[in-house]
Amino acid sequence: MPEADWTKPTFCDEWNAAQLIGHMTGGAISYAERIRAARRGEVILSLGAGTPEEFQAARDEIARKSIAMSPKERIDWIERSQDDLQAEIKRMEPGDLDRDLWHRKGNTKARTFPAQRLYEVALHGWDLENDPDAPLETESLGALVDILESRIPLYFNRSGATGPAGVFRFVTSKPEAAWEMVITDGEASPPKDLSASPDAGLSASGSDMVLLCAGRADRAQKLADGSLRLEGDTQKAAALMDVLFRPF
Repeated sequence: MPEADWTKPTFCDEWNAAQLIGHMTGGAISYAERIRAARRGEVILSLGAGTPEEFQAARDEIARKSIAMSPKERIDWIERSQDDLQAEIKRMEPGDLDRDLWHRKGNTKARTFPAQRLYEVALHGWDLENDPDAPLETESLGALVDILESRIPLYFNRSGATGPAGVFRFVTSKPEAAWEMVITDGEASPPKDLSASPDAGLSASGSDMVLLCAGRADRAQKLADGSLRLEGDTQKAAALMDVLFRPF
């Protein structure tokens, strides 16, 4: 990648390519430290931080160091950091999966971090191309769609939204998948079985569904060109999209 390309803008408005890679490097380092601590039964912010403000400052410093590096140094650093994170994930035992981990949007379980990182790598790879009309092309697309079944309720519950209430079905093509989410008293959860008559349904390709749920696709455009299709109570579907179709 030529040096000039590192200063090109990405889909993330606040970052050029070098800044985005620095952000990803900081994420890998931080995740590895938090998983390592969780395996010891500790919950830490990581990066030597004692407060969320200190954590963000440490992340910013890693990004600045990455930007100052040569392209080869920058790539070597993110690859070493990613390898370290992958090693920590492999060291987790079944009993570690439900250990608590700090997250800036609310503490979560260790089992959520591998999926979160997979999403970050795939989506930020798409961000680097900076082509809003491009599909999400990755070998992990099937896994990303599968993860949505648990990811969507998690993000709804973190949003602070209290509704809409009901049963909502999500259907994708390429890959083909279908799952539902039930919202009751402001709490979302996946049901054991599909409902015979969900209140509303949302259908799209796997690529579009992942991008929409990460705030990367234009909802109005997808509805207008038929890429995103709604069934049932469209008002409830619209209210749900207001909550879910945002950058994570």
